[in-house]
Amino acid sequence: MPRAVARRCRLVALCGAAAGVLGAAGCTDGGYPTTDHPALDPFSMTQKQRLAAMNQVGGSAHAGYQWTYALLPGCTLRIDLDGDKGPMPSVDIPLMGAVIDISNDRTHKTFGVHLAPTSPATGLWQPVLHSRHWADVSWMQLLLRVMQKGCGDAPPSARAA
Repeated sequence: MPRAVARRCRLVALCGAAAGVLGAAGCTDGGYPTTDHPALDPFSMTQKQRLAAMNQVGGSAHAGYQWTYALLPGCTLRIDLDGDKGPMPSVDIPLMGAVIDISNDRTHKTFGVHLAPTSPATGLWQPVLHSRHWADVSWMQLLLRVMQKGCGDAPPSARAA
C-alpha cells in the first residue's frame, strides 16, 4: 500500500505541476488587449459619434456597396451610395417623424434598413443600409432611432451638431 500511495502522491504532484505550468502559460499576453474597449452605447454618444458609427457600418456592411451619411441642418439625413454602377444621387430625408424599418431579402440573402418620411407610402422608402449580417442592420436601426431622438431633444439651432 505505501508504494501505491507514494505513486498517487507523485502523480497528483506531477498533474498539479503540469496544471500550474499550463495555467501560467495561459495567463501571458496571448493576443488579448491590455485595456478594455469602451462599450458602444448610442444613448451616451453625441450626434457626431452616432454619425461616425453609422459611417463605419456603412463602409463595411456590404462588399459591393459603400454607404456614407451626413447630418444636415434641420436634422436631415443625407444618404450617399456608391455601388457597382458607380455613385448614386444623394437622398435627403428629414429624421423628425421619419419611419425606420428593417427588411429581409431572402433572394439575395441580405437584410436592410429603410427610412421613409413621416407618412410612408409605396415607393417612398429609401434604403439606408444592406448587409448580409443581421448585427449590422440592427445596429444601424438603433443608431438611427437614437439619432432621431437626439434630434427631438436638441434645440432647433443645434439639431445638426
